[in-house]
Amino acid sequence: MLMNLIDIIVETTQALVANPQDAEACKKRAFALSEMGQYKEALEDLNTLIDTLNVQDDANLYSLRGAIRMKLEDKKGALDDMRKAMQLNPELLRLLGGHFTSDTPKS
Repeated sequence: MLMNLIDIIVETTQALVANPQDAEACKKRAFALSEMGQYKEALEDLNTLIDTLNVQDDANLYSLRGAIRMKLEDKKGALDDMRKAMQLNPELLRLLGGHFTSDTPKS
């Protein structure tokens, strides 16, 4: 599995060098980096996807970014991302077991 993740990171990095606007390559690399525990690097790719490449309709991106922010102890950022993910895909609330709700008080 580790080699597959490394291969994905190498391939997607090459694709992004050739085309920095390749959202699919950026997304694949973010997921692979996250799986390898390289959270800061994965967060950079997710921020690029959401903020720069304007991929703002993918609940999975916000959900992953929220989980990474939680691991990096950015609780407010994590909660904001999970709220956005649930707005985009209300089914996530059931999948998350109610850990985040749209009426959770803001901190």
